[in-house]
Amino acid sequence: MKVSCAAMVAVLAGLVTAGCTPDWATTNSTPYIMEISGIAPAGGSIGSAIMSDVSVPVINDDADVNVNIFRKNNNPNMGVSPVEHIYLERYEVRYFRSDGRNQEGVDVPYRITGPLGNIRYHTPSPGGGGEVEATVSITIVRHQAKLEPPLRNLQGGLVGDTGAVQLPGAGVLTTIAEITIHGRTVQGQGLEAKGNVQVTFADFPDAAAAAPATGGQ
Repeated sequence: MKVSCAAMVAVLAGLVTAGCTPDWATTNSTPYIMEISGIAPAGGSIGSAIMSDVSVPVINDDADVNVNIFRKNNNPNMGVSPVEHIYLERYEVRYFRSDGRNQEGVDVPYRITGPLGNIRYHTPSPGGGGEVEATVSITIVRHQAKLEPPLRNLQGGLVGDTGAVQLPGAGVLTTIAEITIHGRTVQGQGLEAKGNVQVTFADFPDAAAAAPATGGQ
């Protein structure tokens, strides 16, 4: 069987092209890429660890998540269609530890999911920066998680100014929270983005109670 040189070149070119396609262009079937560009404690600075107080009465912890959306093809000659909107629908938080002890409800809190209220993005115009960004607020630690093991086991373990743990509590639990944002296009195609942030749990001392008394008799 004879194969022409032109046919062989075409096949080889196709293989080379397929092999050189970057991962970011094939991670989903949409024309877009979604990324988490920053995570911060609610009202805090990007990159800061989240300090979660498990003391009673329990209070949930929130986080601000910056979400970017890019076009895979940023050719400035492309048009923009009104049916190219993207909706952020829900998020998931999964906890794990660097020592590999990751059993939910024993070593780390149970994973949680929550809605994002169908936050709508107007997709970026081609050319220029070619991206849009929004900050979404999520609950990264729910009230009920602090009423269940392992966080409940930390209650009563005060951390002093020197960093020493005062029993009877189990002390301090440091975890990594993996946040996944799920979205979809108007056509129903799925998008997701992941990011990590450190969350440290403890029964931290009350700042007002720990402050030294001032004044005198």
